[in-house]
Amino acid sequence: MATKRKHPALSTRDRILHAAKRLFQQRGYYAVGTAEILDVARAPKGSMYHHFPEGKEQIAIEAVNTMRVDVMSMMQELASAKLSVADSIRKLAKGMASWLKTSEWREGTMLASTTVGSVPNLPQLHAAIKAAFDEWREHLTTLLMEEKWSKASAQTMAYTIIAAIEGAMILARIDQDERIVIKVSETLACVVESGQP
Repeated sequence: MATKRKHPALSTRDRILHAAKRLFQQRGYYAVGTAEILDVARAPKGSMYHHFPEGKEQIAIEAVNTMRVDVMSMMQELASAKLSVADSIRKLAKGMASWLKTSEWREGTMLASTTVGSVPNLPQLHAAIKAAFDEWREHLTTLLMEEKWSKASAQTMAYTIIAAIEGAMILARIDQDERIVIKVSETLACVVESGQP
C-alpha cells in the first residue's frame, strides 16, 4: 500500500489528483481503486464524485494531462536555455534516474504505467495518452529539424528517443539500477550528435 503523505497546502481536488498520479505511477490504472485514492489523499468519500463526476477515468485523464504539461514545460525550459537535443536528453535522463532511485523504484513513468491494460479499453484515456506522446514527439521533431535533420529522419528519431527512454525507465525499475537510464540516454545523445542517417 502506498505511503500516506500530508498535503496541507493542496485543495481536496488537488490532493485526489496528486494521490492518483502517484498510485498510477506505482501500479497502473486497473490495480488502483478509488477508495485507495481517497484514502491516500485523505479526502472524504463523497469528494471524488463532487470533483471528478466521471470517476476514476476522469482522474486518470487529468493526471495524464498534468504530466503532459509538466514534461512539455521541462522540454521548453531546456530549449530556452539553448541546450542541444543531445544535451537535453542527458539532462532529462539525470533527473529521471534520480527520481526513480529516490522513489525506491516504486514509481514508474505515468504514461507507460497507465497505458498497460487501459488502452484501447478506455478510449478517452487512450486519447489523452496519445495526445501527450504526440505533443512530445512533435516538439522533439521540431527541435531536431532546427538542428538540420530532415523532417522524416527527425520524426523517426523523435519516436526512437521517446521509446528508448520509456523502455529504459521500465528496465531501470525492474533492475533497480538508475544507470540504465543514463546509459541508454547517452547512447541516444551520441546518435543525435552524429547527425541524421
